Amino acid sequence: MTGFNIQTHEEVSADTSANGAHLFVVIGAQRTGTNILREILNTNEQLAMLGEVLTPSPAPAHWDNFCRSLPLRSVLPATFSETESLLDKYFEFVLYRIRNHWEGNKKNRSRAFGVDIKYNQLRDIAPANWSSSSPAFILGYLRSRGATIVHTTRNVIHCAISTFIAARRSVWHNYDGAVIDRSYHLDIQECLACARTIVNHRDAFLEAASGCKVVNCSYEGLIEDIARAGSREEIPAAPGPLWDIAHALEAPFTFRYDRRLQKAINIPYSRLLSNYDALVSQLKDSEFSNLVLTLE
Repeated sequence: MTGFNIQTHEEVSADTSANGAHLFVVIGAQRTGTNILREILNTNEQLAMLGEVLTPSPAPAHWDNFCRSLPLRSVLPATFSETESLLDKYFEFVLYRIRNHWEGNKKNRSRAFGVDIKYNQLRDIAPANWSSSSPAFILGYLRSRGATIVHTTRNVIHCAISTFIAARRSVWHNYDGAVIDRSYHLDIQECLACARTIVNHRDAFLEAASGCKVVNCSYEGLIEDIARAGSREEIPAAPGPLWDIAHALEAPFTFRYDRRLQKAINIPYSRLLSNYDALVSQLKDSEFSNLVLTLE
């Protein structure tokens, strides 16, 4: 979805007004499986999902690039209604890009389109002087627009370890089948702090998202869904996160897993971490003691 000029908002509105699609937003912490979820959802011709649109990227449909095409005043909204209008225009633009510029024109009839936003980005868009004690503005916006939120979760200790290892290896997504051939010394206090931050963000999100249409997608459940894919790459329909998402978005259960993207951590934690025993010991004395057995 690159190599073309940004259209005017008049062109965008003309394209989307008669061909609306349901908006969904994937929200969760880093390392909760949003990348593999996006790849799986995009194998369904009825669904289209973009990556972390609030993270800087050369992709034209990302928020920063959209804002560069607008007058400065309009991207610094002062009021509630101005912020809603800006978000409306943005999601109209995202849908326009998906309908008209997806590779091979594969998504021109998609019934639902989505983007990925992380917990720590939820406050990036808000009216001027929006109180930090108020819920994230965008959640109220999504509620008012009838959007579906796909909430991604994962064992918070696994999530924290994955964040640490990805940063150390500079490997965030494993597309080439790379196998970890060494061990790493984990900063245990940093790991615990990361897990606590995830829990705090998750709890704040759940409270603020009250009244929103939320579909849960656990990383562990998604991996079970993917594991059912046979030699033809098709994932058989069965209860699980993909089933719930398809139902919520009124899309057929037609998903595939081509095995290009694989787990970044593909060896046991006992081999991955040189101070594994110390981690287990400290976890037992923490609020995460119930997760100790998940490291085996």
